[in-house]
Amino acid sequence: MSKSKARRKRDHILRNTGRDVTKLRSTLPDFSIMERTTKTKKETIAKDQTKHKKRSPHERDIPLSGDRFLFSLCTYLH
Repeated sequence: MSKSKARRKRDHILRNTGRDVTKLRSTLPDFSIMERTTKTKKETIAKDQTKHKKRSPHERDIPLSGDRFLFSLCTYLH
């Protein structure tokens, strides 16, 4: 079998500089070993409520226009 391009480069560096680059590799894995779980129903609902700049669901239905600013201002003042 032929050598890969990466192996040829490693051999070249080893020949010329005497440095073995394979020893410089980390022993830690390149990927996260943290266990991932799906979100609970509570977490999903909480994310939906804080999404879109923390606007209320009723406010999201109002189309984007100057009225929306006035509506937000009025609700903020009351």
